[in-house]
Amino acid sequence: MAAPRHPWRLAGLLLLASLGFGCNMLALPFFLMTGMDPKHEARCKLACDDKKKEVRVVIVAYSGLETRPEFIRVDSELTHLLSRHLQEAFRANKEKVTVVSRSQVDKYKDEHPNWHALSAAEIGRYFNADYVIDLEINALSLYERGSSNQLYRGHADITISCWDVNASGEDPKYTEPYTAEYPRTRGPIAVSDGNAQQFRQAFLNQVAKELSWRFSAHPTSDDYTCTD
Repeated sequence: MAAPRHPWRLAGLLLLASLGFGCNMLALPFFLMTGMDPKHEARCKLACDDKKKEVRVVIVAYSGLETRPEFIRVDSELTHLLSRHLQEAFRANKEKVTVVSRSQVDKYKDEHPNWHALSAAEIGRYFNADYVIDLEINALSLYERGSSNQLYRGHADITISCWDVNASGEDPKYTEPYTAEYPRTRGPIAVSDGNAQQFRQAFLNQVAKELSWRFSAHPTSDDYTCTD
């Protein structure tokens, strides 16, 4: 069999594809055969099968009595970041889903101090929503345990629940515990190597991105990055 006339071109394509897929080399053969990035389907799809029907979603988050300065109002920020990632995913997947804005949710929570004691159905009906995504923030930290706050490593423990406002039962449509460490692969980062606020923002953004995967399909290449 004759040797390929331009082996450097194939090598170049392989290199570009592998860079695009980060550490997820298992998806590379599919990409090379089809030119497409395969996707993971949502665990709890919110979009309606009827493409013409719009679905409305409200996100609420609760962090308990959080007093550390770096996590004051983190519930509002995580709501905003998740909303942003979800809207990007819904657009990419051509799903007709609208997310209630953070400002509306914050206003509601301020005007209803006991909102956490209300049922998801009550909250959903207030916003005329079809689904309520509830994030119970059990624990968050920015520092590696035992490092005396000298190493950054984000830890998150969140209970995710999604309630169908129009369902008759009392159980959520979907619930799952979510835990994460950031960075995942390269280990903790010395505080002298970065700004706390920038690390916090990157950490929360990664958490929100991974939470969004539960509700809308995402490319498998998003699962792995060699640098995080």
